[in-house]
Amino acid sequence: MLTTDNAPEGTSLPRRFIVFSIGDAHSPSTWSNVPFFFTRELERKGCMVTRVNIGPPRAVQLLFDVPWKIWCRLTGVRTKFSFQRSLANRKATQNRIARALRKYPEGHCVFMTFSFSTRNPERPYSMFCDQTFAQHIAYFDERTPDHYELPTVQEERRNLEDAKSIVALFPEVAEDLARSYGGKVKYFGNVVNIDLPPEKPDAALAAKRAVNEIVFIGSRKYKAGLERLAEAIEILNKGLFPGLTVNVIGMRRTDMPSAPANMVFHGYLDKGKPKELRRYTDILQRARLFVNPNPKWAAFSASCEALFLYTPVVLFSYPEFERTFGDVNRLGVGLRSTVPQHLAENIAGLMNNDAAWQEKAIAAHEATARMTWAGFTEQFMNDLGG
Repeated sequence: MLTTDNAPEGTSLPRRFIVFSIGDAHSPSTWSNVPFFFTRELERKGCMVTRVNIGPPRAVQLLFDVPWKIWCRLTGVRTKFSFQRSLANRKATQNRIARALRKYPEGHCVFMTFSFSTRNPERPYSMFCDQTFAQHIAYFDERTPDHYELPTVQEERRNLEDAKSIVALFPEVAEDLARSYGGKVKYFGNVVNIDLPPEKPDAALAAKRAVNEIVFIGSRKYKAGLERLAEAIEILNKGLFPGLTVNVIGMRRTDMPSAPANMVFHGYLDKGKPKELRRYTDILQRARLFVNPNPKWAAFSASCEALFLYTPVVLFSYPEFERTFGDVNRLGVGLRSTVPQHLAENIAGLMNNDAAWQEKAIAAHEATARMTWAGFTEQFMNDLGG
């Protein structure tokens, strides 16, 4: 789907961008809101932005992926291959890209994925993503790509080699890429994907003190951490800190029917829908703590939003979080054990120590206050010579 957003008549347009994303960049629900905020901020800086959705048709994707995943479970095949990584989708997507390039012969191309490119030396492009497919497999699965996954890995390497610039959202990912692709790899810091004006500390902290609520944010891929938290809540309910409400965003009670009654499930909240966005931000503004006890990754984008809204975090200090913010204990509690009893004690300890909680809440906001899309896109454009 191709859409062009024209700037108002008479507006100076210093640069035109064609932004390719897997999903609609108009929608905040696409890739943790990143394409939405990135393209919107480019427009605010006076640029003309053409958004090109190169995501596969949902119906076709499901028609392939559902039986494929069933077959993988039955045969024990452990792979991240899917229709999106298939040769058929790659050919169809490159055709869509080629049509877009013919329709829009001017403008710098930005791919918000490492999997696709212009494949045209006359159309230079930048790549902006979180990590490569190979990096994802190595970090989360601790293995090398299988024969299903390898074509995508090889395609991404070619795309990265030919790119004019490569922007990574995380410092360790950027360092790893720089070892292969040199100085064209850039890291401009991370960003807070929330659209609220900064609150005054006194008002923000008073709203949180008025309730005893914590928040967990994560889809079903974070279920192991939620199960761990549910066990910790049972312990808290028995005496360490009774009367606590846990708001769970991203999953439903059907995902965990046995969860304690004081865990309230909100399901997925779409920031593109005003009512659901208000519920999301209201929960974060009330939350005393953000808790996600998954050791390797703890919903980084959501944790940044929580920190910005004066919410200390309780999580494992995984590498990208530590490289971005330093010692997690300055902003909350760094977990060292997956034992639910220890998690319960860490939550209760911070909830019961108001002075420590306030200090960490203010530090949380200060750590994210400068992580703005205005600053990020300015660095991006300056790097391109804009």
